[in-house]
Amino acid sequence: MARIVFLPLPEAGHIHATFGLAKQLAARGHDIGYMAPPDAEPLLHGRAWPFTPILEDVLPKGYQARLHTRLADPALTAREHREVSKEFIRRRGLRNTEVLFGATFESQLRDSRADLLLVDATFTLPVLAAHKVGIPAFQLCTNLALNRDVAVPPLTSHHIPTGSLASNLRIRFAWQWLYLLTFMPGGEHMRAPVRAFYRRYPDAVPGDFHAHLQIGPHLRVPTLVTCTPGFDFRRATSDHHYLGPCVDRERSEPPLPAELADDDAPLILCSLGSHGDRVRRFHAFFQAVIDAVARRPRWRLLMAVGGQVATDAFGPLPPNVTVMERVPQLTALKRASVMITHGGLNSIKECICLGVPMIAYPLVFDQPGNAARIAHHGLGLRGNIEKPSAERIGAQLDEVLGNPSYRTRVQALQRDFLDADDAGRGAETIERLLHIRKRAAT
Repeated sequence: MARIVFLPLPEAGHIHATFGLAKQLAARGHDIGYMAPPDAEPLLHGRAWPFTPILEDVLPKGYQARLHTRLADPALTAREHREVSKEFIRRRGLRNTEVLFGATFESQLRDSRADLLLVDATFTLPVLAAHKVGIPAFQLCTNLALNRDVAVPPLTSHHIPTGSLASNLRIRFAWQWLYLLTFMPGGEHMRAPVRAFYRRYPDAVPGDFHAHLQIGPHLRVPTLVTCTPGFDFRRATSDHHYLGPCVDRERSEPPLPAELADDDAPLILCSLGSHGDRVRRFHAFFQAVIDAVARRPRWRLLMAVGGQVATDAFGPLPPNVTVMERVPQLTALKRASVMITHGGLNSIKECICLGVPMIAYPLVFDQPGNAARIAHHGLGLRGNIEKPSAERIGAQLDEVLGNPSYRTRVQALQRDFLDADDAGRGAETIERLLHIRKRAAT
């Protein structure tokens, strides 16, 4: 059996997305560990796997929370925002240098005694660092694959490919534009230490910057995607491995509020994810959802607004509306008839695993591309969060709840998802790839 160490970003969405895979691997006898900046430790609370804090000098404990709170402050001036961003960029540069060249990080990798590192594909530089100490490393996508594919638009795009000439040109232009941006000052700031690393270690695993949403190059090591191809668009290349959704369906959660636990009315779950600094400005969207459901008293709404929006910020609530800071999402989805979501892949996978159609209002990052896939596969609808209206949201809810085809399509993909996880496809794939790599090295 192998010692397998995860290196996720210190964010809830990235860490929670690894738990299902970690449980699969542990069930097959592998020794699991985690390495991440200190702010990741609370997100692993209650898990049996050992945690090693890294990069503590650059990203000390509490930095992540302070950064998000500061950016969410409505009194933050433009000048102060620039200063906060400047400090963030400075720390990111120090982090990159430490990962690529720092003796402390190299020592921690050696001390991990890992047989395999599973490195978050959003921050690939630890794959290069692993080369120095002879540890195999794979890229683990807790979103869909991030490298360029001529048949698939970037995840930041709302576009649904049609196969037409116009669609193909639009996709190629989008990728080329993202690649050109890597030559801008911000991108060059990232390229410089990577070039320096390859000059020092010319036999390191090759990579390129034909990717997006990645800090560092996309590297030619196995790319693992925590999803199934059934949710993705059809791709032109097949140089990555779908592990299945890897959803931890057995995680422990608190119960639903008492007023919802025994209510059999159709339940609408609404949540925009865990980034309060990005959710705060969407008060109008939350209000539009409340207003839409208030006009339909036969339904119930459970809404999570995050820590940056006060739960009492919407005045007297209709009797069929419950607003909370956080909700037990899996527990709620077991009761839900539809979820209004930001389109994060974790939430989408949980909806599919529990057979719940979706209405996606994407915010940033990969969410527009995820929402496009929801619409393309008929798993739900999507909307523009910048232009919310109770009328539009109400009509979407009427359509999804009144048309059984959405649930039918979700349930068809649900079988694909559950079969992959129940068969342990993720762990099996990693074992196979690790065996191939060991055989090639001998």
